[in-house]
Amino acid sequence: MPRRTVNRSGWSRYYFGRSLELLGLFLVTGAMFLFFGSAEMRPMLALTGAGGFVFFLGWLIARKSPETG
Repeated sequence: MPRRTVNRSGWSRYYFGRSLELLGLFLVTGAMFLFFGSAEMRPMLALTGAGGFVFFLGWLIARKSPETG
């Protein structure tokens, strides 16, 4: 039976991207909870934008599954 090699750097990049996606989702959710009912919109928008940016970076990194090449 042929031995299968594991692409460790590919899987590491994939899971790092997925972790960034989760962090982005937590930032957006946290912004909603922290600033619910607040009159100040600028900090909420900044935190929501940062969360969206982190999510997008994670999505860019994790787009390509290491299993398919």
